[in-house]
Amino acid sequence: MRYVLVVRRLLPPPVAEVDPLELYPTLERPKPAGRPWLMINMIASADGAIAVDGTSEALGNPADMAVFSAVRASTDWIVAAAGTVRAERYRLPRPGATSRRVRRAAGRAERPRLAVVSASLDLDPGLPLFADQQPDDDRPLILTGPDAAAAAVEALESVAEVVRLASVRPRPAEILAELHRRGAAVVLSEGGPSFNAQFADAGLIDELCLSIAPLVAGGPSPRIVHGSQRTLPLNLCIDHLLEASDTLFVRYLSTPAAGLAP
Repeated sequence: MRYVLVVRRLLPPPVAEVDPLELYPTLERPKPAGRPWLMINMIASADGAIAVDGTSEALGNPADMAVFSAVRASTDWIVAAAGTVRAERYRLPRPGATSRRVRRAAGRAERPRLAVVSASLDLDPGLPLFADQQPDDDRPLILTGPDAAAAAVEALESVAEVVRLASVRPRPAEILAELHRRGAAVVLSEGGPSFNAQFADAGLIDELCLSIAPLVAGGPSPRIVHGSQRTLPLNLCIDHLLEASDTLFVRYLSTPAAGLAP
């Protein structure tokens, strides 16, 4: 039997079936002054776990993959921390034909670019991100600090563009400034949770796309934001709520709050 994916919109006014790939890239994302709009995309279990046995794979399903692809189709750059790239065995984004069409219609390049943040440059050139590159791929951008070892930089320069930022551990504002300099209007952060905490602390999160998987994971997994130094909450409002295969997909937008200015 052929699997048929049906995505419903529950809020605002219910719609029996929506196509995430036609919805997400058309949503309004006004570019803040001097920097790109920042999206965070995460999946969590019903009890808040963001990983099972160290990765998010067990939380996902075809519905989540469809929304994940739609979120990626909405952005110019994807940025991730090196730990996430290693754990999830990242590859360069290669969207399908429909996604490329949607991206062109929105005035974007056919593929989003990928940036990886790593202070230590502990990135094996044999990772799929590097080893599986094709001739027409844009090489990944590696953002590191001024103290990164010259040997580590040299090892990666044949498979990536390496840029040293001013801070020993690249700061969120520096990361977004570099991507803004490269023409990014919308940037998607794919975590992980400690990386999310840095953007939360800096007050730079404009949008949170959260998938809530229909399972209880237990275990020691952290939350979607982990290790934040702030005590003030980041206030959010719901823009829409989708459902498919008992998985919920919430699009939150940040709302102004005292003390959260970048």
